[in-house]
Amino acid sequence: MGDLPMSWGEEFSEADYQRYRHLTAEERQRMLQDEATPEAVTALLLYQQGQKLLQDKEFGPAIEQFDLVLNLRPHWPEVWTDRGLALLKQGNYSATVESCDRAIELQSDNQPAWRYRGLALFGLRQFESAVTSCQQAIDLNSQDQEAYRTLSDALHCLGRYDEAIPNYDRVLELKPEDGVAWGQRGRALQKLGRYDEAITSFDKRLELEPKDHKLWYQRGLALRRLGQPESAIASFDQALTLQPEFYAATRSKLFLLLISGQLGSYLKGQRSPAELALFRNDLRNLLDSFTKTKLPALVVIALVTLSSTHHRGIALAVAGVFLLIAAIGDLIAESRR
Repeated sequence: MGDLPMSWGEEFSEADYQRYRHLTAEERQRMLQDEATPEAVTALLLYQQGQKLLQDKEFGPAIEQFDLVLNLRPHWPEVWTDRGLALLKQGNYSATVESCDRAIELQSDNQPAWRYRGLALFGLRQFESAVTSCQQAIDLNSQDQEAYRTLSDALHCLGRYDEAIPNYDRVLELKPEDGVAWGQRGRALQKLGRYDEAITSFDKRLELEPKDHKLWYQRGLALRRLGQPESAIASFDQALTLQPEFYAATRSKLFLLLISGQLGSYLKGQRSPAELALFRNDLRNLLDSFTKTKLPALVVIALVTLSSTHHRGIALAVAGVFLLIAAIGDLIAESRR
């Protein structure tokens, strides 16, 4: 707490408020135990304790303190706001919205309450409502980077990429080192087919977080769309170096080798030790994926066909057709990435 909140002006003078604010923990405890302490002062001291617990990330005890304050002073919007923040940190999004709504009812220009409400609504996947709350927070404070980030992400989730991108730009004006925003901006540009710009954003993110294997993968997909197979494969390989079990990168890499006519040479060519390790990893990922996703269905189809036809050859043929259809489906899905 800094200056005296306007809503508390009838309870304290500025001088008294500052004096209570700077009490030591021992002095505060003595006053809380003293029955002569005025109710408003008790509420303030409990609020200070709640704020300290919130600062120390003890969210449950902080909420308990704020509830004690609200039993005494339910009209203090700042307490509802901080209670909402503690609930937000716990991941209790519905209760966060309720607490922030109460704060906003008491103080319509409560900027932090609008921001926390937007964050909670985003967590509840109520993206349209999150956009509204975050925009309200931004209208009250145009420097609120977190509100811009949540607004941008909500627009992204709604598929409103054209609107999300300028908001990500604003996030990055306020905090250029926000790697997540660079990555999300790149994904939005990628969705719009602006692959060159997407790669620039991905590279900014990777400068800040070079071990983001999912972003190396997205970078590879963008490069594939630009007709740069060698660079795309290098990005897929980097993703697999960071996360060897990343099957999506293996699948996209092999698909690109297939459509670019390089699959045969890849399977037969000589390799350095590093290339051999990647090759073996690709084979292992293919085998693991087949074992986990295709083989159980093949076995069921073969057994059902065998039990109805009593003919092993027909059962194997039906299973083979299923495998072929599944493979074609995978190729079609991959071509759309």
